[in-house]
Amino acid sequence: MSKDLTKKLDGTLEEKVDRLIDIVQAMDRRLEAMERRLDTMDSRLEAMDSRLEAMERRLDTMDSRLEATDSRFDAMDSRLGGVEERLGSLEATVENRLKETRPIWETVQAQLADLKEFQERLREDTEKGFRIIDRRLELQPIEWSRLRGFQRDLEERVDKIEKRLD
Repeated sequence: MSKDLTKKLDGTLEEKVDRLIDIVQAMDRRLEAMERRLDTMDSRLEAMDSRLEAMERRLDTMDSRLEATDSRFDAMDSRLGGVEERLGSLEATVENRLKETRPIWETVQAQLADLKEFQERLREDTEKGFRIIDRRLELQPIEWSRLRGFQRDLEERVDKIEKRLD
């Protein structure tokens, strides 16, 4: 409303008053809209206040939970120290046992290597056998065809002999 509205007030007194009434009514509507917006903002601020209070309560709860977690971590640290000590003694025991069982393990590894070699030879022999069987099976239809031919020849001979006998 930085414009000078009095410039538009030309005309009769009645027109001027009507225009002023229109301007005042427009300003009144704007003020009412602003009041509604302020009311809305007030309610939103109140809602935000209640949400902030709820968040503060949750933060307080989280603080107490964090303190409980810290105490649990301290207890776990002390327990972990005991586990580390036990693990150290267990490692020493395992190392001593490894020294005792190393020759047995080396023997087992050698046997496993021999077994792998045997398995590989067996696989090669098996594959070779399968290739031979595949070749023979490929020739089988040809042999059957030949046998069918012989059979037909024999059937024709038998038919001729039977005709002579009749």
